[in-house]
Amino acid sequence: TYEATVNNGSIDLRVTPYTGTYDGRQHNAVTVNVTPNDVKLEYSTNNGASYSTTMPTITNASSFTVIVRASKTGYTTQSNTQTIRVNKANGSLSLSSYSGTIDYPNSTSFTASGTGSISAWSSNTGVATVSVSGNTIIVKSVGAGSATITVTSAASTNYNEKTATYTITVKNPTFTEDSG
Repeated sequence: TYEATVNNGSIDLRVTPYTGTYDGRQHNAVTVNVTPNDVKLEYSTNNGASYSTTMPTITNASSFTVIVRASKTGYTTQSNTQTIRVNKANGSLSLSSYSGTIDYPNSTSFTASGTGSISAWSSNTGVATVSVSGNTIIVKSVGAGSATITVTSAASTNYNEKTATYTITVKNPTFTEDSG
């Protein structure tokens, strides 16, 4: 009797996951180094339920798992599982002004520009109250003193929350002999 022995070749599969911070660009999910270089590479992003020869990509802040499978006739199939991640970028927020002085009972306003929706609140509502209309922050005087208006650009899919402050000083109007 003659027995044939099949010696399976071995595939060397090295997979590096993409990990980065959101930059608005699309990135390949993994970098693959494989020997021999003529193997069939397949990717699964659904825990091996299905495979595709198309390299998965990632753009927005998120995280997912990719299984890379390398196969070739006469070789033992290899697979490698990696977690791909894009972290949120730092949010941005700028104000058209960072301080102001007004006489009671006047109001003032400034604008905010940021990566998320804008909200604001006053540290001392006995001095000033605040409301937001789109990107405009309206500061209404209530009484003499000073208050800090904290403005927030909310966290979003790709950006972390960011805050900035505006200092308001409210003065009582000064009356002179000929003013009234």
